[in-house]
Amino acid sequence: MTTRSLHRTPLRRRAFVLKTAEVVSGTTTDQETILTPTKGFRVRLTRLKVLQTVADGRHLSELHFGDAGNLITDPSKGIDILAVPNLGSDSTRTYLKNEGPRGLRGEVLSLRWRGTAPANGHKIMIEYAEES
Repeated sequence: MTTRSLHRTPLRRRAFVLKTAEVVSGTTTDQETILTPTKGFRVRLTRLKVLQTVADGRHLSELHFGDAGNLITDPSKGIDILAVPNLGSDSTRTYLKNEGPRGLRGEVLSLRWRGTAPANGHKIMIEYAEES
């Protein structure tokens, strides 16, 4: 038996706190920041849902970390492409605790409309955790 097995230091884990945010999207095809983490923390995405509340046709949205203009310029930061149907909704898969996509410290969560932008803002529901 080694000395190491006799002296185990307990791990101090931080409590998992699931946060939610509701945002209304813009109506341009430019990249827009939809969530900024608290200073010194990073965002761990659990789920994101985009809802179209006004009839506006089908739209595609790119979801990614950082300030890249689109997924083509930095595909490693991409999370998902959502197809929002007319008067419907679409969402990312729901990730388990500590398994969802995670940004870098201070890195924002961004969204960009592909193709034609919607004429009306869409409601975006974000479920996430902040990690140090």
